[in-house]
Amino acid sequence: MMTRWMFVPAMLICACGQAQIRPEEAVVYFDFTQGTGDLSPHHRALRLHGPRWGPPAQDPMQSRHGAALEFTNALQYAETELTGALNNIQAATVGGWFYCRRSGEQAIFSRGLPEVNALGNRMFPPAADMVNFLLGTDQHGFFMGTINGNGSMPFPYVTVNAVPTDTWNQLVVVKDSEGYEKFYQNGTLIHSNQNRAAAGKVWPFRDVAAGEPVRLSMPEGGLIGEAWVFPREISAQEIRADYEAKRDRFNPAPEAAPVLLREMDAHPAAGLWKTPLSAQNWPEMRRRILDGVMKVLGRFPSEKVALNPRVISEEDCGTYIRRKVSLQVQPGDRMPAYVLVPKDIRGRLPAIICFYGTASGAGKDTTVGLSGPKPGTPPARNRDFAVTMVKAGFVAFAADYLRDGERIKAGRRPYDTSDFYEKFPNWSIVGKDAWDNQRAVDYLQTLDFVDPDKIGMVGHSYGGHSTIFATALEPRIKVAVANGPVSDFIHHGMHWGVPKGGSNSQSLPGMRPYVLDHMLPPPVTFYEFTALIAPRPLLVGQAVGERRPMEEENCAAVNQVYRALGYPDRVRYHWYAGDHDFPPEAQQAAVEWFRRWFRTMDKQER
Repeated sequence: MMTRWMFVPAMLICACGQAQIRPEEAVVYFDFTQGTGDLSPHHRALRLHGPRWGPPAQDPMQSRHGAALEFTNALQYAETELTGALNNIQAATVGGWFYCRRSGEQAIFSRGLPEVNALGNRMFPPAADMVNFLLGTDQHGFFMGTINGNGSMPFPYVTVNAVPTDTWNQLVVVKDSEGYEKFYQNGTLIHSNQNRAAAGKVWPFRDVAAGEPVRLSMPEGGLIGEAWVFPREISAQEIRADYEAKRDRFNPAPEAAPVLLREMDAHPAAGLWKTPLSAQNWPEMRRRILDGVMKVLGRFPSEKVALNPRVISEEDCGTYIRRKVSLQVQPGDRMPAYVLVPKDIRGRLPAIICFYGTASGAGKDTTVGLSGPKPGTPPARNRDFAVTMVKAGFVAFAADYLRDGERIKAGRRPYDTSDFYEKFPNWSIVGKDAWDNQRAVDYLQTLDFVDPDKIGMVGHSYGGHSTIFATALEPRIKVAVANGPVSDFIHHGMHWGVPKGGSNSQSLPGMRPYVLDHMLPPPVTFYEFTALIAPRPLLVGQAVGERRPMEEENCAAVNQVYRALGYPDRVRYHWYAGDHDFPPEAQQAAVEWFRRWFRTMDKQER
């Protein structure tokens, strides 16, 4: 088949002023108002590939804004070689001017392409002997990009800034010499990953193999006016000057503004709720869901033992006291915990249970800023959210849960479940964690500086879905924030389907048969379990770059329950930029969520 392409020369409109980004400094610089020749000193050839299905209709946009390289189907792409051009540099910039006709996942300007692994993750780690990069949009149309690795994460970085369609946009990704990435949209710095947990890892720029070519593509259709690669960090001033110099030529979308949090899209897939929801039928539906929960969680203890609390130590931490305590949660099983208490206590305060994400033996110490995930390692960024809570004026409770921290038995490794299932073969770790959180509530309600009616819970990652499970089963937890939880049982099969024994972290063995055989309907879905929290306030946060399966369906299904009960404002799902993390903006949103609903409770009591 003969390959035909569309390159439309048109009246060129001169930019006003002089842009500071100059082709002679670039390793690739295409300005398609001047044809398909590379304007950098390297003069690289651009090869056009793919079919073109008939002549396009006349596009008035092109006559207004000059020539552009046009993509009219998903099989078209253009490429050029870049071997060795980025070897041993310290920083890099990739950018240009782009016109997307529709939103969707697309690698617009890239070297190498993301690949999807067996778990559905979008992978784009740094290459061993080639500098790869990506500038594009994710499935929502959000600005996505990475140059030579995304810190310690193997995924491309995704912001929550949407790239407007049917208009021109200046898009720029920068990797600086300290390993951080910056995203510019229409002359404005809209995001930096400088405060992200995984950011700042410096990968050497090693570009010695032939590697992949540089590729231009727009599977959703569109145009490219310029595309350039620089072997240094282009400054914010230079990027702004380029935008100002070319505004008249491109007539771009309005100047962008940083977006920190974006309300999650709700995807109300058919059949999420087989029975129409109403306030009248919810109690019966709730009983059915709870029956399914208990079927997979297993049998709980029938009696509680005395807490027999002990104070182990106290330490002055400036604005708060860190008290170490120990509670008896079951016969022969004590739970060590930190209680963080503000110094300026006036009356009784709300208390927040803080459940950490998966660690490597450090447990509660991660949550209070004493350690990284592995004992003795430096505290990890964004893990110490119990400190965030106490500094916001709450009492914070941070415990070791079974299999981590001080509750790892001698000779066992973190998250080894062998001993637990030998003793409780008909229970589950999820059930045990929920039980221990109920005992935490029992303890907090005994403290004379805690308001017993204002108990909240927040968790990240494993602690995120543990917060959902504990709050669903414990009505005394009045407000919940689940950050980075899983979002499904079946589609997170590796998480729930691990067999018992062999030192495995089997948290929910009752779900294993349904993970292995998708023809078996599970006794409860993740969104049904979550909906048991209604109508108590619930905030769920997810990293948009994680692509959690069923997250938008969960958002829709749980929102439907809150609406049916007449409390639509008590539930919120949001996205933040990046990867698996609890970044500052998400922690601040959690603080504001707790404040809002505890204050509402104050007003209702008056």
